[in-house]
Amino acid sequence: MNFPLDALGSAVAARAEAWERLGLEWRIRPVAPNHGKPVVVGEFESATWMGDVLIWISGEAELDAVRVADEQVISKHYDLTGLDDLEALLGELGALLAAGRVPDAAVVRQHPSAHAS
Repeated sequence: MNFPLDALGSAVAARAEAWERLGLEWRIRPVAPNHGKPVVVGEFESATWMGDVLIWISGEAELDAVRVADEQVISKHYDLTGLDDLEALLGELGALLAAGRVPDAAVVRQHPSAHAS
């Protein structure tokens, strides 16, 4: 299966109003060849959150979000099989950023710099 990597930019743009309400800015990087396993990276940032979404051509995806106030990191792995799965990922991200709802099966940890003295 080859996941349509250009779909990330379109899916993010389709939710522009929601991102704007959250004060979130996105930067979608061009698809990178990544040693024969192409990947697209979308980076997001607001006054309260920052992070990224990585999607490989295989459909494997990673979401990492860092809450700025306390450097808590929420990470989740996805296996996208189609555009509905991408919509679900972005929906979970939106719920996290808007209401603090941590996605099921996500890993929550402190960023290492939060422990530095």
